[in-house]
Amino acid sequence: MNALMTSTIPPPTPLPSQALSGVVTRSRLYTVFLEFLRPWIERVADDPSAVEDIAQKLLGDTRFLYLLIMLSQDMMLRVSEDELRNIYKTVYNRFREIGIDLEDSIEIMIEHDLWKLRQIKKNFNNFISIYIDFAIKNPEDTYRYAVILTALMLLLITSIEAEPREKLKLMADEIKRLADELELYTLTLMMALEKSDEKNKVVATAKNLEELKKALEIE
Repeated sequence: MNALMTSTIPPPTPLPSQALSGVVTRSRLYTVFLEFLRPWIERVADDPSAVEDIAQKLLGDTRFLYLLIMLSQDMMLRVSEDELRNIYKTVYNRFREIGIDLEDSIEIMIEHDLWKLRQIKKNFNNFISIYIDFAIKNPEDTYRYAVILTALMLLLITSIEAEPREKLKLMADEIKRLADELELYTLTLMMALEKSDEKNKVVATAKNLEELKKALEIE
């Protein structure tokens, strides 16, 4: 079993669009990240069906994780919600040019990214709390979540940075499949956060010990 799956600390889970922030900003950090990914982008362009295997290899590479963390921090500070939507519009148009409709998958990824971005910026403590709790209780699912996000990131970057027009249909099929899985994780995390927020409200307004025990699910 992969070492990341047995750790109580979840592997970094990128926003699918975060490494594409360079499409908008073309930062020096994005250029460095892109050069590091270049061999992997070429492999995805050659064989889109191998994207999950490539994602797993990257998640085991410390250099990739360091660059990803730095890029994530940079995006959280600088990229607005409108810019994030524009990033996905670029991807959508790339596929639409050759008659491939990715609207549903793009909407799933936008929903995931916007929700996660808003939680990190406005509800950080609760979001991190439920995320770590999910990772501790479900290490294999958490690792799968990281693989899905990394694979989607690779597919999005490849669709923009490479010239695999003849492989875009295969890439679209992979994006649709992975986006469908991502939607389940989005809903799971949303529900967990909603439950956590409600519990916190009850704890804050608890008038006696019995109410507090009920909120904390203590027998």
